[in-house]
Amino acid sequence: MYIVSTQKTSDFAGKMAAKSMLHISYVEKKRFPDGEMYIRVPENLKGQDVIAVGNTRSDEEILELLLLLNAIEEQKPERTTLVVPYFGYSRQHMIYKEGEAISSKVLIRDLSWSVDRIITVDIHDETSFKYTDKECIDFKAARSIARAHRGHGIDMVIAPDDGALKRAEIVGNELKIPSMYLHKKRINSTTVEYEKQDLDVKGKNILIVDDIISTGGTIMRSAEILKASGARKIFVAATHGLFINGAAQKISKITDGLSVTDTIMTDFSTINVSDDVSEYIGGKK
Repeated sequence: MYIVSTQKTSDFAGKMAAKSMLHISYVEKKRFPDGEMYIRVPENLKGQDVIAVGNTRSDEEILELLLLLNAIEEQKPERTTLVVPYFGYSRQHMIYKEGEAISSKVLIRDLSWSVDRIITVDIHDETSFKYTDKECIDFKAARSIARAHRGHGIDMVIAPDDGALKRAEIVGNELKIPSMYLHKKRINSTTVEYEKQDLDVKGKNILIVDDIISTGGTIMRSAEILKASGARKIFVAATHGLFINGAAQKISKITDGLSVTDTIMTDFSTINVSDDVSEYIGGKK
């Protein structure tokens, strides 16, 4: 089995390859004089079982991944599995206003064209999978997060809203501690307020878990509420760390620890989910 990766997911792919003792293929990437991207996979992949790895966070990453998949497809492999550690553009999975593009539909359709199955990690909404007839699997990082926090003295797991409760429950069950979520109320399209509630967190070490940290506003407000309710220490963990406008530094200043998985490599990517994805694929061959 061969692993082929885009540039920004090379660390993730490298750890997958090392975990499963698989061969990682070199990818040649360059630009033509007019700026157009060039991708080539020199390895002979004909008749091989191939794992392609790439994120769709930026427009450039999307184009690189599409070209990489075509370079693989042209060699006629036996089977291609696409691993997308961070599936960007998945928020728009339906039409909210007339005239909108459904970005997740475009990506799923175009990415699945030349692969046999797609594996994502904590995709924003699995509704996106309905736009393809290929096998799609969303790998949950909650157990990886729980494992990284064993022995840290965590007393309770908190989700910043009810949408993240299932993730918090899995982490809590793994750590054998209770879990709950904060109640929030949407005022309008840009304003969210947390409802007053009695929180039994006094003197406890709390782990806030979520899927994505972008600007960090939700996490920081949650931390403020928990501190005001008497929490002793507050730790934060998430699957994807986008960290827009210095969010990681802001969160670090008001909490006792911040960690995210290696789906997007940052200074805070200390939770290894790549090994777990590799093991999962190995067990599903």
